[in-house]
Amino acid sequence: MNTSDALNQRRELPSPAWRSAGETAASGLGALVVGIGLLLQLLFRGFAASDSWIFGLLVTKPLIDLTWHWPFFDFGVQEVNAQTIVGLIALSLNLILLIQRPWDHRIPRITLIFLAFASFSVLCTPTAEGFNELLRLLTGATFFYSAGSLLAKEKQFDRFAKVLVVVVSIPVLLSFLQLAGAINYYYWDWIGGGAVGRVSGTYPTPLSLVYLLIYSCPLAFYLSTEKKHSPSTRFCGRVFLVVASIALIFTYHRAGYITIVLQGLLWVYLTRGKKAAGALLIVVGLIVVLSFGSLATLFGGGQVTTDSGVVDDEFLRGRGFQWFLFLNSYVSSGPFHWIFGNGGSVIPDLDPKLTYVLSPEEPHSDFIRILHAYGIVGLVGYLTIFGLFIKRALRLLSCKNEFARDVGRIMLPVLLAVLLLSITTEPMRYPSGVWYLFALGSTLFCVGNCNGHVVAVGESSVRP
Repeated sequence: MNTSDALNQRRELPSPAWRSAGETAASGLGALVVGIGLLLQLLFRGFAASDSWIFGLLVTKPLIDLTWHWPFFDFGVQEVNAQTIVGLIALSLNLILLIQRPWDHRIPRITLIFLAFASFSVLCTPTAEGFNELLRLLTGATFFYSAGSLLAKEKQFDRFAKVLVVVVSIPVLLSFLQLAGAINYYYWDWIGGGAVGRVSGTYPTPLSLVYLLIYSCPLAFYLSTEKKHSPSTRFCGRVFLVVASIALIFTYHRAGYITIVLQGLLWVYLTRGKKAAGALLIVVGLIVVLSFGSLATLFGGGQVTTDSGVVDDEFLRGRGFQWFLFLNSYVSSGPFHWIFGNGGSVIPDLDPKLTYVLSPEEPHSDFIRILHAYGIVGLVGYLTIFGLFIKRALRLLSCKNEFARDVGRIMLPVLLAVLLLSITTEPMRYPSGVWYLFALGSTLFCVGNCNGHVVAVGESSVRP
């Protein structure tokens, strides 16, 4: 039982009286725009010289996202709320910064090329949904050229990690209020033959909370295990990990379970070695054995139970059929769209007889979504960026600079999580996922000295 459609119901259109008042007020709109433009001109130079707004936007994003169910008005198919307004502000400031202040020469241009092709795809096949997706992508990806100079400073990065973990604690605690019945669930599902509320931290779906955890948990690992942090910081980091893990259990998100556990195993392997990772794996195995009954109920559905295989409505709870539909839509769109995509992840003219389609707007795989929306060029561009992130994070592990090694150790679990979740979900469709991936990815290239000299893109971190 999925009530996401009900959650997306929009408010009624404004009354004629309200529209009349709006038309009357429109006469002064030009003067207002000019005034705002002059004010922004005075402020832009200050924004270009300061990184404080970047820090503020990044650490408050989880709180801004909590306002998703309070829309101000509708614009086409888009509900305009605080998320929308803050996103547009972030995009505007990032673009201004991109123009006015040259970015660090070590940051590759491939992201700009990817964004240019994505924009071209949407312009060639314009749809309201496609523009919405593109704006979310542009807003987050442009942090790649603004956030690195801030987060590459160790003190600023530590401050960012601490504040973000504290902020993410708020939706985590709201999840416990949902469990206690003090706050309504926003997402219900059929589990074990009955309707069960899934905690989401009051976000529209549990995925929103899971996406925050795949970024905040590696930061909490860093805060709770590095000896350079104070005892109180290490203690708070451990408390967050325990509380967040409990909240994660009641999201009933199976891919989330696997992903966060693998993040922890990878962190222990990178920081404590094979033996410690092996010991943790044994503990995880014992927990799985002791929880076998509950896990069997949770993981028991969604497998292939008929002869029709991956393209029926049983495989991965319908995801296999969803993948088939979007790949079929992509293949049938023609050679031009094979290269440049369809401008968005919406299947046009879907057969209404297909009653068990999960959604005509969600492929339930980020790789398929990007392929469908931006074509093979877009998918190759995205995978190239992702490969550069992995390559750079691995190189940082061999640095003599301790903070550079820490950044590499944090990013590898993040990249692992995004990669795994991209198979059955769409982390790059959600604004927070894009913001933090590219902001932290920027840090990889701006972190500074490695083995006593600045490492440029494509240069080995090991001296000859």
